[in-house]
Amino acid sequence: MKRVLVWMDRLVAALGALLLLALLVPVSIQVFARLVPDIETPLWTEEAARFLLVWLVMVGSLHALRRGNHFTVDVLPTLGPSAARVVRTFGHVIVLAFGAFFVWYGIDFVRFGWDQTSEVADWPLWILFLAWPVAGAFWMLFSILSALRPAGRVEERSPP
Repeated sequence: MKRVLVWMDRLVAALGALLLLALLVPVSIQVFARLVPDIETPLWTEEAARFLLVWLVMVGSLHALRRGNHFTVDVLPTLGPSAARVVRTFGHVIVLAFGAFFVWYGIDFVRFGWDQTSEVADWPLWILFLAWPVAGAFWMLFSILSALRPAGRVEERSPP
């Protein structure tokens, strides 16, 4: 099981890196075309950047959740072990609920965009909309795996 988790962690990290590198292409083309006179900005670059940015944000959230690197806000005083366990469990339940919400309504979102295409590049919008249910499903999975991990263990948080 641990080998699968390490593989998934590396896959999510690699996918995030690839998406970031891919995002640099249309954004660089846009910047270059705006700065150089007599070069028209290709219209597809705006949509490509938007598609890639949405997927990058969702994959980045998976990576942060898996590694336990999401931001936290300390509003409660230092808690004892049992109260900390309750707060930690509550956090996992909230992430599970948001993941279920994203999966449930994300599937409807994908269906909504199934026959639609983007305005300029004519790309299928379901590719963009698929990011929501995919992210929700992985949020649920990673939250369950994190909840099953003993509270003191941080080995999954450090790079494999």
